[in-house]
Amino acid sequence: MKDVKSPSGSLRAERAAITRRRIAQAARTLFASRGYTATTLLAIAIDAGVAVQTVYAVYGSKANILRALGEELVNDPPADAAYVEALAASDTAEALTRFAHSIRLRWQTGHDIVVIGADAASADPRIRIEMDRLLSARRRGIAELARSLAKHDAGLADEHRTAAVIEALTLPELYGNLVGGHGWNADAYELWLATALRRLVMEAELVRPGPD
Repeated sequence: MKDVKSPSGSLRAERAAITRRRIAQAARTLFASRGYTATTLLAIAIDAGVAVQTVYAVYGSKANILRALGEELVNDPPADAAYVEALAASDTAEALTRFAHSIRLRWQTGHDIVVIGADAASADPRIRIEMDRLLSARRRGIAELARSLAKHDAGLADEHRTAAVIEALTLPELYGNLVGGHGWNADAYELWLATALRRLVMEAELVRPGPD
């Protein structure tokens, strides 16, 4: 017989998800404004409107909250969809344009998490390991895009160079500098990034690393 979740069970799960989200959002705001180290679980509980025991029960530690935020950064459905479109594109310019859109979406919604993670990693070696894991995932994604481009464009056979250029242009620090430091909006950033990617990746023969 097929199990059917009871209405009360569904309601409990929904409330638990809402509580979890409130805690994570409160922590995210406080980490960004006060700093990771200075933020306490009690402060997070107060901002989330829950008991501190609830924060402990749901997450257990600040590191676990940050880990959950990191997963949100990595698993961003709209950004992921744009990335998949970039991989599927057979035209290099289109692929890079779609990839620029995916990066814009990811940093627009998650750049603060990167900044928080860097702050936390300076104080906690365990978080540094976690941030390195996220960085490795980013590099693997870029390497996959470089391989995809090489399949359709003989001029981009040097996948390592292509990946290096893409990684440099899409660094979260660069987004933060242009948008946060110079006041660009997300549309301006995406247009600049798409243009820069097309120019520097597609004109591969114009810029070559010098000899060691």
